Amino acid sequence: MHKIAYLCGTKAWGGLEMNQVRNAEWMRDRGHTVVVFCLKDSPVYNAAILKNLSILIIKQHRHHYDFFNAFMLLNALKALKIEHLFFRATFDMSIAASIRFLSRGRIKTHYFMEMAFEKNKRHFFRTWRYSFFDSWICPLAYLKEQVLINSNFPEKKILVIPSGIDLKEFKPTNKVEAREKLGLPSERKIIGLIGRFESKKGQMLALEAMKYVTTDFLLLLVGEETLDQKSNYLNELKQYTREQKLEDKVQFLNFTQSPADVFNAIDWTLMASYSETFGMVTLESMACGTAVIGSNTGGTKSLLNEGGLGVFFETKNPQDLAEKLNNALSSNLKFSEKELVNFAKEFDHNLVCEKIENIIN
Repeated sequence: MHKIAYLCGTKAWGGLEMNQVRNAEWMRDRGHTVVVFCLKDSPVYNAAILKNLSILIIKQHRHHYDFFNAFMLLNALKALKIEHLFFRATFDMSIAASIRFLSRGRIKTHYFMEMAFEKNKRHFFRTWRYSFFDSWICPLAYLKEQVLINSNFPEKKILVIPSGIDLKEFKPTNKVEAREKLGLPSERKIIGLIGRFESKKGQMLALEAMKYVTTDFLLLLVGEETLDQKSNYLNELKQYTREQKLEDKVQFLNFTQSPADVFNAIDWTLMASYSETFGMVTLESMACGTAVIGSNTGGTKSLLNEGGLGVFFETKNPQDLAEKLNNALSSNLKFSEKELVNFAKEFDHNLVCEKIENIIN
């Protein structure tokens, strides 16, 4: 068993931070000693407490050249006899590299990539910083290609390990019961868009597509507004719904702690994001046996292509989205629930943890 630290120096709460906490929990449950290094009262801090994870509170560090806080973190890591440091946020790259350098390689650093890597970062400063990472972990193969093209990071240290999913939490259940639980109509076709209410998630695009839709269905928008950001986006969505007289075709639902209930209640999941690095919602939906209509870009495209299970529409094109929605519903196009679930099994969190253990062993 190993002693592992998970570093998160941000106050955000999105897929990146959620995956960091999940992975820490899974590795802890497999018998490793795990400590989460995070800011006090941050969402990561609160989530770690709920999961009974060991926590070490850190001070807010700077983006670059924060050697004082690097020394402080190094001393804490040494005191806990930590062997491996995992981080996901690009904000933590510099301090993680400093820790690796100051420890003279005794503490290994591993970067879980959660953001696209589409710009050239081959210049000296980036190359020097990346040289202090013992591994660079990409959730999908197309992201590995981005790293190879846009950096000088050695290919032998780049690994493809997906963000895992706990299949106990996502599995098919009775659709009628799921709809009753959420108060949704029992007979109507429902397409659900699940995710934070922010412009890049494509909720407005989905509403605009409703102008061109000829089939009858209910569009279910599920989520909550982004933390720590002042935005009127949700109000804009609701105002647009009223102005376009879509109240009988669109329903808003608050974020639920049991998203599997939503996936099991709907007929299709819509991924309208302008780009998803991985597309966790896509995977969670498939694990529940619900197929996906997805934007033809990023992780959603990669996952649906890999599984051969799903429907694409042209990114940011409401008319093409409407056409795909019409086709999916009017033609009764279906994908096998068994095939969808079996594909999701390839991303089981136990398989992911085994791959991580192969790295640290």
